[in-house]
Amino acid sequence: MKFVKFFRRSKKSSQQLKPPKKSAEDELERDKYRLYHPHQNEYYNYAAQRGNIFAPWLQLPAPILERVFSFVCPHCCDESYETCEQSALEDACMLCDLRDISHAGQVCKRWRKAAVKLMYHSIRIDSVHYCEREIDLSERRKRRSRFDRNGLPEDTASARLQLLCRSLREDPTRLGTLVQYFKTPYMLRESSASALARTIAVLPNLRYVDLPEGLFSDDPAYHTLKLEVQARCPGLRKMTYIGGSERSLEALGGGNIWPSIEVLELAKINMDPAALRSVLAALRRLRALKLSDCRMLDDDMFKYNDVLPAFPALEELILTNTPRVTSDGLVSYLSREDAQKQLKVLSLSQTGVQPPTLHAVLARAANLTTLSIIDQVDSAFPSHSGPIPPLTNWSLRTLRFEITASPAASPYSSITSGYYSYLASSLFAGGLPRLSAVYVRDQEFPDTLLGLPPPMPGFAGGQQRPSSSSSAGMFGMGNASLSPSGTGNMSNAHPRFSSNNPFAAALGPSRGLSGLSLSQTLEVFTKGEDDIDWGSIRMDPFDAYGGAVNGGRGRSGSMSGRPLSSYGLADIGSGWQTGGGARKSSVVGTSAGSFLAVPGGTATSGHGRSASAASLRTPKEELWPRPVSSHGAKKGDRDLWR
Repeated sequence: MKFVKFFRRSKKSSQQLKPPKKSAEDELERDKYRLYHPHQNEYYNYAAQRGNIFAPWLQLPAPILERVFSFVCPHCCDESYETCEQSALEDACMLCDLRDISHAGQVCKRWRKAAVKLMYHSIRIDSVHYCEREIDLSERRKRRSRFDRNGLPEDTASARLQLLCRSLREDPTRLGTLVQYFKTPYMLRESSASALARTIAVLPNLRYVDLPEGLFSDDPAYHTLKLEVQARCPGLRKMTYIGGSERSLEALGGGNIWPSIEVLELAKINMDPAALRSVLAALRRLRALKLSDCRMLDDDMFKYNDVLPAFPALEELILTNTPRVTSDGLVSYLSREDAQKQLKVLSLSQTGVQPPTLHAVLARAANLTTLSIIDQVDSAFPSHSGPIPPLTNWSLRTLRFEITASPAASPYSSITSGYYSYLASSLFAGGLPRLSAVYVRDQEFPDTLLGLPPPMPGFAGGQQRPSSSSSAGMFGMGNASLSPSGTGNMSNAHPRFSSNNPFAAALGPSRGLSGLSLSQTLEVFTKGEDDIDWGSIRMDPFDAYGGAVNGGRGRSGSMSGRPLSSYGLADIGSGWQTGGGARKSSVVGTSAGSFLAVPGGTATSGHGRSASAASLRTPKEELWPRPVSSHGAKKGDRDLWR
């Protein structure tokens, strides 16, 4: 009975909480109030008038909204044919950007339509957040129990793929047709082939997708996935074939499988060159081709043949480890007018094209913008056979001239110096007027462009030897002579060094390319054998030593000297050879292989002697402060906020 009584009480209490019914008199009074106070109606129904509020951001056209949202989530506009790892943004968190654009799509229906169209245009699945949020989320994802406090982390990439597959299969008509680019991490596409196949099945407009590597080599484990991609995604733009998939590559020439391929990558293919040429000719939209480790490829592949179709005119041609392809084959290929107009990017890595014959290829590539030649040489530059024409091209903008010595060559032979001297002479000749960036594997190449000899040591009696004012007045240390300054014509005599002295040549007239200068602004990227990153230096025109003084093309009366550097090298104004441009600090080696810069004086006179600290330095500029007592500085000089 008490139990039933309890439910009766709850029933009464629930009935008491109901609001009282509105009577007819209350409604009549409210109508009278609205009749005599019309402005109050607008005030109390402010939410009903939201549609009349002036909000221009809610009336933006769809193209402008998509443009604005592209800055919120940049990877949604990624239309490159690169893998998920290669196309990742360095200074961004793709998952956070995707969350922001999804929140923006919840503002109104107009924004949602534009946000959904952009989000599903290029889909990217990432395993983790590339920000501080991942620290907290990784702890939340662990499956802890009473007996397992550590927990096992959840496979977030696989879970995201399952959720995406469910969303696309629930609405394939509106969402599936929007997807054109689909990128997944390496481990996900290698382990979740079934989920990837079910997702691809509802993406008819797909242009690029990250596929497992076994599919490119006709691995039987991925045969079902390959059939699914061929049947459901006929508009793919990029495909890769690795050794073992020659039969699938030959079937590509029928024109029924992926006829819209634009980028084709072939690696370790062992196929008849005539059959390969027929396959390439069947791809009408092919614009980029990469051939790697194809030993059967030779010059006949590019030459004209009455029986076989012509090699397709490409915008980008990349040849890697193809030693049988020489400059003769490329010259025959570029002799066609359509190939000259179409080719814009040419990359040659470990091929038969040697730097001395590169000028013939450049002379026929009329619209070439990027050239890369990477090779290991074991012999010096063949300058004895006759004069070699310089590199000439009126459209080239980027040049990667990475010539290194082979491991079998002696490290002290310096066989690569002749190749970089040839490149420097080509730049001075003015045959590459639009060139703006050069990549080299020689750290002394910028000095070669400036025409600077290596700095002379102080004990050689050269022009940068420090001396006192009295000795400088008696002996002309600023001149290239050891005789007194008042000897008349003998002051310009050659220094009395023996013929085998290593410093005699440096004191004589400047050799090599010192009298020349650049004709355009050039950015030089250098990288040594032990370096990891590229170092860059920007070189302006007429920056070579000498200018108009030595008869070059420099500006009259200007001596620019070495370029400014943030590591203590600066131009004082007198040039490198005349004592200016010297180091402002001493360099002291450390046991770790680096250097410590010991700063010198702030002002110099004569040959680098520092003036007194009392006359030139202020307390704020003093680099080596004197030791003070343990009591510290004066009370009035102390900083009260420290």
